[in-house]
Amino acid sequence: MDVLSFLYKYVGPALWALMPISAITLGLVFFVVYSSLTRQEISEWVEVLLAHSKETATLLGLLGSVYALTSSFQVDGISPEEIRQRMFSIMSTGFWSTIAGVLVSLEASIGLLIMKRT
Repeated sequence: MDVLSFLYKYVGPALWALMPISAITLGLVFFVVYSSLTRQEISEWVEVLLAHSKETATLLGLLGSVYALTSSFQVDGISPEEIRQRMFSIMSTGFWSTIAGVLVSLEASIGLLIMKRT
């Protein structure tokens, strides 16, 4: 349990929520590629899930940035070096959650594009 709480503290809530969405989206993209290569019909629910994950991932990435910015106002420290170190950690969490949200959104967009082309 200590490992999970450490990861949650390190990556933030938005990136923590993006992990399962990324795995599901990647699985759906692989399914779309496989179905298009074997000329199988793709169900409508795959398109719905990819579209929703595209929008949700972008919003969760933005949420991570907002969470990091609001957390940066709560930093207290004794020395300027300690404050700088905490601020760097908080801001990098927001940066990485934004990057992850955009990447998952691009992943879903690629799946939707492949789906529309077949």
